[in-house]
Amino acid sequence: MNEVSEREKAMEFMLESLIKMLGKSNHRVDDLNKRVLQLESLLRETVMQNSHAQKRQTPKRLTIMN
Repeated sequence: MNEVSEREKAMEFMLESLIKMLGKSNHRVDDLNKRVLQLESLLRETVMQNSHAQKRQTPKRLTIMN
């Protein structure tokens, strides 16, 4: 009976450890997801600013030589 009790304690400990690891992993994934969303937003803003800046510039003339 003592052997079963030790096994149960070991299994319970391992299960608790896995749950904690999973929780930390999920937190890291959430943090990473937030960073990716921030980066996407920044990239969109940069693209929009660049496209507006290009529209404001006078178009350059192309010379075609025969």
